[in-house]
Amino acid sequence: MPSHSSTLVRRAPQQDRSARRVTGFLEAAEALFAELGFEAATMTAIAERAESSIGALYSYFPDKKSIALALLDTYAGQIEEHWRPLFDEIVSLSAEDFSEHFIDRFLDFVAGHPAYLQLQAAPIRLRRSVAAKRAFRASLIKALSLRVPSMSQQRAELCANVILQIVRGMMQTYNDADHSHRAIVSKEFKTVLSAYLRTVFTPIATED
Repeated sequence: MPSHSSTLVRRAPQQDRSARRVTGFLEAAEALFAELGFEAATMTAIAERAESSIGALYSYFPDKKSIALALLDTYAGQIEEHWRPLFDEIVSLSAEDFSEHFIDRFLDFVAGHPAYLQLQAAPIRLRRSVAAKRAFRASLIKALSLRVPSMSQQRAELCANVILQIVRGMMQTYNDADHSHRAIVSKEFKTVLSAYLRTVFTPIATED
């Protein structure tokens, strides 16, 4: 498990042994969130899965929400790395190709991190750190500016926000859909995203 945000833990690990213990708690929580969902997973179950005591778990994490947020911040860093190769290739990609790969990468990430969708569907609001959210958004804005050099910074920021809202809508719809219908959901949202990106990727002479 990669490093997590120390601001989310009650006591930041100072030694290798402590760091390994925190990693074990995060891995146990990730597995239980994937299996049971956020609401059904308990602190006791997480401690037991990590083969540790509930007291030790509470010494690092004050509650279940703090564990979920630590995982989401870990995911945020992984997401940025996961999409970087696609952003590096954006100049040579059509709207259709970019949309296809963008959503496929999302599905690949979800398949490798099954707790991610469960946390997105949690009954409480789980807010990632501002820095974690801004990092991926900034990478997307930079990619859009490379793809359309004439695009203003303001337009690039707006386009990035629209793309992310489309993806958020897909995440919710995808999570709510039966497994047999999820391929249809992803196909529909690829169509939506590519239709929007065709207007974004079309060179324009001037912008307001």
